[in-house]
Amino acid sequence: MALKPAPPAAFRLLIEYDGSRFQGWQKQGAKQSREGVRTVAGSLEHVIHEAGLRLVYLGGAGRTDAGVHALGQVAHLHLEAKGAPRPGELRRMLDTALPQDIAIRDVRSCPPRFHARHDAVDRIYLYQISRRRSAFAKPWIWWVKRSLDLDRLNQAWSSFAGDWELSSFADLDTEEDGRSRILRCELVESGSLLLLRVRATHFFRRQVRRMVGAAVACALGEEEPRRVMEDLRNPTEAANLYWGAKAAPASGLFLEAVRYSGDPEPGPPKSTVIVP
Repeated sequence: MALKPAPPAAFRLLIEYDGSRFQGWQKQGAKQSREGVRTVAGSLEHVIHEAGLRLVYLGGAGRTDAGVHALGQVAHLHLEAKGAPRPGELRRMLDTALPQDIAIRDVRSCPPRFHARHDAVDRIYLYQISRRRSAFAKPWIWWVKRSLDLDRLNQAWSSFAGDWELSSFADLDTEEDGRSRILRCELVESGSLLLLRVRATHFFRRQVRRMVGAAVACALGEEEPRRVMEDLRNPTEAANLYWGAKAAPASGLFLEAVRYSGDPEPGPPKSTVIVP
């Protein structure tokens, strides 16, 4: 009678990274996975292989686009049980060998059935807009050079809260229906920064950047906040093209947190840099 293979050693990773030099968390498809395309998952896999560990599977809680950062990306990692390190040893090994723009905040054992994406209950993104030029923070902000009307910015941003079909504000795969429940949209001033935070059950490709771009267009007087609401209620291909052209740069966007059942409520938004 053949013996069943031992279950993999399963770990839950909390990861932060500066996405400036990455083509996202992980590209999809053979062409996009070609040698020379730098991804966060690819860097992790390389370090694991170099350490002589047998990788079974690595999966993230969600894709981040090229240039987007993460404060709290979550991943599940399965290694062949034989020779697998303890969580503390694995964290030290990864942090020693990974490039400087990736850091492992936490490693813990988890059940093999834990899935970073499917088990998440919601996700939080943070976008940082600067109202002045900064000599230090350029990789992590969007400097909007013109004056912003904060009332119009807040009106447009808060209109995204709700249960929407978001094809006007995202790039959807053919199998995606585009529906997402946006639980909360917040706007906070922090020195010269404006922090836009959004929490939702899930997000689609380029969605947050288009949302921010739409809100800023309204704050600059280029568009009316009612146009945002109209395109949420009645999504069209024309609206998708229109808001796609106004998408905010990737530099200011962070995956702040991925939340699971039992996690505490998040505190108020905090900036990642100081721009007085």
